[in-house]
Amino acid sequence: MKKILKSKWIYLTVIINISCELDNNPIQIILMESSSTEVYSNEVVKFYVQAVDGDGDKLSYSWGSSGGQFMVQRDTAYWTAPNRDGFYNITCKVSDGVGSSDASSLSIKVLALVPVPVNGLEWLLEDNGLTNGPNTSNDDKNGINNFWNGLAEDADYGWNITAPIEAANEISQSLQFKVEDSENCGGSNPDEQRGKATADIQINGETPVVLDIDFSGIGEAQSAGYDLIEFKLNGSIIGSGQAPGGGLGCTSDSVTVIPANQQILNPGPHSLIIDFTTNDGLFHVDAYYEIKLKLRLEN
Repeated sequence: MKKILKSKWIYLTVIINISCELDNNPIQIILMESSSTEVYSNEVVKFYVQAVDGDGDKLSYSWGSSGGQFMVQRDTAYWTAPNRDGFYNITCKVSDGVGSSDASSLSIKVLALVPVPVNGLEWLLEDNGLTNGPNTSNDDKNGINNFWNGLAEDADYGWNITAPIEAANEISQSLQFKVEDSENCGGSNPDEQRGKATADIQINGETPVVLDIDFSGIGEAQSAGYDLIEFKLNGSIIGSGQAPGGGLGCTSDSVTVIPANQQILNPGPHSLIIDFTTNDGLFHVDAYYEIKLKLRLEN
């Protein structure tokens, strides 16, 4: 009799332990945060969620909103605000896959973009002295046929240009003139290389627009006075740059620049011209200029 009772006790203990293991602890979101709570259309907001699960289950994350687009990396999401203004709830639901979940939301205010009243960011691009690249095979001599994406490795020789990008009350654009390596530095180009970019900018309405120009580049480290660039606004020089020199032969270094001051464009027509020349055919290796333009409304 004693042996039978002992066996029953062991059996009951096993049943109780198994039933305890079937319990699933709840998930709890303990943090949800965003990089901003108020943005303009097409701006990107970063969201982060932190959740805990007492069982250590592998968690999955589901993100949703009434508008906009997501790029999701598990507990982190990047949300591009929609074109329509208003308030948008961003929700994240965290699940463990075995029945438990929790959700949390944040409200983001989206402001409509105020368009910059400008026309004329379609550039006339000219080049001379190139031996390679699509610019030399383009009969119109108007630069790269497709828009450049703004990355150096995507650039071709001669002019490269990005599509205009609209952000909060501003339009920005980048241009690059990429120089072919000279014949005496292991390249195949014995020529002086030149480029000219012209934009006829029209400021509409009655509100002035601010023009910011930022530029940098790499030029020959042999002699100064080469790899020259010059910016002219309505016939006046507003900035320039040249090779750093240094007597180092076939190598390059950061160009020396005279920055372009901020310009106020009043309503009406304006001419912006960017002139570049290597000024000779020697000592050009990995040389380029990159120009970043921004037209914006004053705050």
